[in-house]
Amino acid sequence: MADLDLSSIRLPDGRPAGRRLTAQLRAAGFSYDSRRRRISCTGRRDARLPYRYLGADDRAGANYTGQPAVHSYYTENH
Repeated sequence: MADLDLSSIRLPDGRPAGRRLTAQLRAAGFSYDSRRRRISCTGRRDARLPYRYLGADDRAGANYTGQPAVHSYYTENH
């Protein structure tokens, strides 16, 4: 189990990865609680998602808890 604010995961054009990433996480066997912003899974997983990390922007501002946050940018591998 881990905290995961999907609004901080961005595509190259700056849009949140949101629903598409949530669907891919669920298809890979994870659960996502959007109200608590928590991802979890039971048992061992060898999950591979079709994304490649591009970098981060530390000027994102505060997250939902009020703490400083970053936006992480990913591109989808096709």
